[in-house]
Amino acid sequence: MQPSILSIGYATKDSFLDIKPKKGVFKDENNQLHLDLAFDDSSLEYNKQAGIYGGIVLSDKIFRSAHLKSFSSVNPQGFANFSPENIKTKFIQRYIVAHQGRSFVLNSSARGLKWEDPFYVPGIVYVDGRGFSADYLAGFENYLEQNKSTKIIFNLNDFEKALAEKLLSRSELVFINLAKPVAVDLDMTSVDSTIESLADFGVNHAVLFDDDKVFVSYTGSLVEAQTDFALNSFYQKAIFRAAYTAEFLDGADLEDNLQIALAIAENSGFNDPVKPLIARQILARSESKYQVEFLRKSLDFTEKLHKAAAELVERPKGIFAADESGGNIHKKFTEAGIEDIEENRRRYREMFFTTPDIENYLSGVILFEETVDQSLKDGRNFVEYLKGRNMLVGVKLDGGLAPFEGFKGETITKGLDVLDEKLARYAEKGIDFAKWRVAFDISAETEEGRKLPTNAAIAANVQILARYAKACQAHGIVPIVEPEVVYDGSHSLDECNLATKRILHALFEELKLFDVDLAGTILKTNMVLAGKQNAHHSSPQEAAEYTAEALRATVPEELAGVVFLSGGQTVHQATDNLQAITNFGPYPWGVTYSYARALQSPALKAWSGKDENLRQAQLVFLERVAANSHALYKN
Repeated sequence: MQPSILSIGYATKDSFLDIKPKKGVFKDENNQLHLDLAFDDSSLEYNKQAGIYGGIVLSDKIFRSAHLKSFSSVNPQGFANFSPENIKTKFIQRYIVAHQGRSFVLNSSARGLKWEDPFYVPGIVYVDGRGFSADYLAGFENYLEQNKSTKIIFNLNDFEKALAEKLLSRSELVFINLAKPVAVDLDMTSVDSTIESLADFGVNHAVLFDDDKVFVSYTGSLVEAQTDFALNSFYQKAIFRAAYTAEFLDGADLEDNLQIALAIAENSGFNDPVKPLIARQILARSESKYQVEFLRKSLDFTEKLHKAAAELVERPKGIFAADESGGNIHKKFTEAGIEDIEENRRRYREMFFTTPDIENYLSGVILFEETVDQSLKDGRNFVEYLKGRNMLVGVKLDGGLAPFEGFKGETITKGLDVLDEKLARYAEKGIDFAKWRVAFDISAETEEGRKLPTNAAIAANVQILARYAKACQAHGIVPIVEPEVVYDGSHSLDECNLATKRILHALFEELKLFDVDLAGTILKTNMVLAGKQNAHHSSPQEAAEYTAEALRATVPEELAGVVFLSGGQTVHQATDNLQAITNFGPYPWGVTYSYARALQSPALKAWSGKDENLRQAQLVFLERVAANSHALYKN
C-alpha cells in the first residue's frame, strides 16, 4: 500500500550563532550595527552554536521515521541510517546571528540544483520548497512525462500557473495557504469554494491553512482543527506537512492523520521529529488537545473501490494468492509429508504472513474462507494482522468448479446462491477485495470435433463473473474476475491466443451489460502460452508478445488493472514470463502478478512442517516475492 516517496528541493542548515563581542561586527557613520560578511561558520568565534537541518533533510527524516520507502537528492539510495552530518556541498547555509541582543539572518547563495533522475521510480514525488531554476523544473517536467504513474504532493502557492496546473492533474495531495496568492484560477473566497475549484482540476485531497486553522478535504469529507502552534512557523509547518503526508500514505483514517500530524508538529524538537508511535502516546495522554471536527463526511463506495483497486495493482507490488482450497492444500501437504489438519494449515499460512518485509512487495493477500477466521499463535486474527502491515485483504468466494450440464468436458463455477450472504459478512469484517475463478480447458474437443470452449460455456461463465462483480461492488468490495485458460493440455500457442481473446471479449461485454464499474475491477488472467504437454515450449518473448496483443485487443482502458496467474508454470518460468511482459509495456492499466504456487512451492519444500526450518522458508518466500516484484520493472 505504501508507495516509495522521493523528496525534491533544497537541503537547508540554519546555524544559530552567539558571537563574542566585537568579532565580525562594526558600526557605520550613522551608528548602525553591521556584520562583517567575510566569514564562514568555521572562522568565527562564538559563545554558543546550534544547527537545525531543514528542507528535504527534515522531510526525508520524517518519512523514514514513519517507515516509508523514502529517498531524496541528499539521500539518493534511501539509506535508513542516513545522517545529514555527512552532507558537505548540497546545503543552503543560513546563519542566524545574535550579538549584544540583536539578531541578523544571513543566507548563503542558493546553490543551483541540477535535476538528476532518481535511482528508483517513485510512486510519489514530495516537493519541498520553492525557487527552483528553470533548468531544474524542465528536468523535473521531463521526468514526470516519462513516468506517468508517479503522483505529486506539493504546495500550490510555490509554483507558476503552467507548471502548477500540470502538477494539479497529477496530484495525490495539495497544500494551500489561503492567505497567500496562487497562480492558477481558484475561487479562494472560502474553504468550500476553494475545494470546489480544486475539484475542477481533478484534485480530491487538499490541506488548507487559514490563520490558526487547518482544513483537510478528502474524497468528499471535510475536517477542521485548531492549531496551538503558529502555522506561519517555518519549521512547524514543514514538519506538519511531512507528517501529514506520512500518515496519509500509511493508510490511517482522516481524523487520525490530522491529529497525529498536529501532535508531531507541536511536540517535535528541532532535528528530532517526534515518531508516529510517540505522537499516538501523546494523543492518548491528552485526548482533548487535538480536536478534529468533521464538517462533512463521505461514505462514497465508488471512491473507496477505485482507491483500493488502484492500490492492489500499484507497481512494484503483487498479490499473494494464499487461497488454496482444501483439496489443493491436501495434495501439497501429502507430497511434503505434512499431516493435513487445521493447525498445520494455520501454521503454514502463518509462516507466509509473518515473513519480514513482504509488505514492501505485496499490496494484498487473497485468503481461503477458512483462513479469514484463523489467527496467529499469539491470538491476533490474520485479517487484522495483515491490514496492520499495510496489505489489503481479499477472500476467494467461488465454490469451486462443477460440470456444465449438457456440455461434456466443460465446467461452471458454484456459489452464486450464497454470495450475498458471504459478501455481507466479509464486508463487516473489513475485507477489501474478493476473487472468483472460472476455468476453461481448451485442449479437448466436442463430439462434433470442435475445440473447446463452446460459446455456451463462455457465455454462462462470464455471466457468473459479471453477477459476482456487480454484487461485490454493491458491498464496497473490489472484485477480481478470473477467467483462466488452463495451462494443462496440448493446445498450441495460437489456440490459447484465440481462446483467451474470445473469453476476454465476452467477459467485458458482459461486465458492461451488468454496469460493473471497471475502474473498481481487476482482471486476473492466464498468460498466453502453448499447453504444458505441447511439444513447443513457449519462450518468454512469445508469451509476452502474444499476451500483450491479446490484452490490448480486448481489455478496456478504464479497467483498474490486470494481474497474472502462474497457473502451473515453474517458479522461474512465471518470473521470466512476467519480466518479458513488462518489457512489452507500458500498458494503459496497472499490471502485476497474483501467484500462488510460483511463490509458495520453494518455501513449502524448505519448511516441511518443521518449526526449525521456519526462518529459512521465510527467506526463500521473500526471495521469490522480491524477484517477481523486480520483474515489474523493464530490464
